[in-house]
Amino acid sequence: MDREGHIMRVVTNLLDVSAEKIAEMYKERWGIESFFQWIKGYLNTPILFGNSQNAVFSQLFVGLIAYVLLKWTFDHLKKKVTGSLSFQSFCRCFLYQTLPIQWENAQAEFFYRLKDRASLGIPIFG
Repeated sequence: MDREGHIMRVVTNLLDVSAEKIAEMYKERWGIESFFQWIKGYLNTPILFGNSQNAVFSQLFVGLIAYVLLKWTFDHLKKKVTGSLSFQSFCRCFLYQTLPIQWENAQAEFFYRLKDRASLGIPIFG
């Protein structure tokens, strides 16, 4: 039964496994499916370019780095801009270079400030 008391029926060929264990296996699989859905949606990796373990990890690692940098940039720009823009909208506009003018100005100021800090030897992160 699920949380609302509805009976759930699952077809399986695992006859020597308890119903609780099968439910646990489905729960774990759902977590994996949700993770891959998040990866496809947020890391913009609808397909993998290689089949080897190294190729998959490399592509996911690059996607995670891009996500973290975009999220970090968005969080800093959001403090300076009064207009509301969701993170997904920001990513789409950033990648297609169609950010609203107030976001463009805040972005330019933010990146110039980072460049100045780096040239003075001041750490950018932290």
